[in-house]
Amino acid sequence: MKNHQISLSLLCCLSCILFLSGCGIFSLHPLYNPQDLLMKSEIIGSWQDRSDENIHITIAYLDEKFYRFTMIEKGDTMHFKMGLMKLDGQYFIDLYPNDECGVFGNDSSCEWFENMFKNYIPVHTFMKLEFAGEEIALTGFDNERLIKLFHENKIRLAHEIPNREDEDGYVVITASTDDLQKFISRYANDAEAFDETTTYHRL
Repeated sequence: MKNHQISLSLLCCLSCILFLSGCGIFSLHPLYNPQDLLMKSEIIGSWQDRSDENIHITIAYLDEKFYRFTMIEKGDTMHFKMGLMKLDGQYFIDLYPNDECGVFGNDSSCEWFENMFKNYIPVHTFMKLEFAGEEIALTGFDNERLIKLFHENKIRLAHEIPNREDEDGYVVITASTDDLQKFISRYANDAEAFDETTTYHRL
């Protein structure tokens, strides 16, 4: 059995291949406290990216508090455990890698993924969610802007920058959930803090 050593930075790159919000800011702690979690039947289903028919997501119930969020791009699949909550009048989702097989849609993925989980630190990432009728919309943060603010020490939130000399690198937030919520609430209604919205229609 091969032992694949995968660092956080490599995981970031792998996740970005399939990710909606791009590589950038990650958190060691979740955005939610247990009492914050919400369940909304309106978001359950299969959804297709309006601008790219090769990208699909499915949202299903995982248990009484969480969802299973699956993203499929050109046959490649990645699973996440998803928490839904509301901050400052806006819905946000917290995505966390779910240790399921079939990550990259091939027979060897189970063994590969089991080894990967032994050699990296899983992290949370989050984005804004809007839903109405037969559409949902996901909006990630403007990572370039926020990373710049972190590099310039203009955001006072506990974090680490693994490669501080790399301006295109990523930030790992180490702050507590409560501090993280205060940070997100501060920017929840600031349009400049967010990237472009991706809209999905129900299949």
